[in-house]
Amino acid sequence: MMHASQTQIATTTITNAGGNAAGTKRPRRATLDNPASQLGRTYLALSAARGWLMLHELAGEIRGRFDKMDSEAAISARLRDLRRHHGLRVESRRRGDSAAHEYRLQRLTPAKAQPDMLEALQ
Repeated sequence: MMHASQTQIATTTITNAGGNAAGTKRPRRATLDNPASQLGRTYLALSAARGWLMLHELAGEIRGRFDKMDSEAAISARLRDLRRHHGLRVESRRRGDSAAHEYRLQRLTPAKAQPDMLEALQ
């Protein structure tokens, strides 16, 4: 049993900078270039693929490149995140006569440089 003099009170310090009082590192956000996140691994593996990949093939790519075992369900959810929250075009089609789908990241061609309209007027 603890005596009143031995009781410790936990305090929380709020900072305006968004950091934490203890100075410990927060986990890095799930960005597309972060292989420590499922989203990052899914994006990096899909963007490096030269063709269409099924979910199990994409899981194999992730396992081979990053030594992580992401489930097909998790990869499918990350593909939806890439579409919905990151504005990327992930294409899907059925493979052959099968009901299984395969995926690829649509390559966007860079836009042609527009002439500066101020320079054209002078």
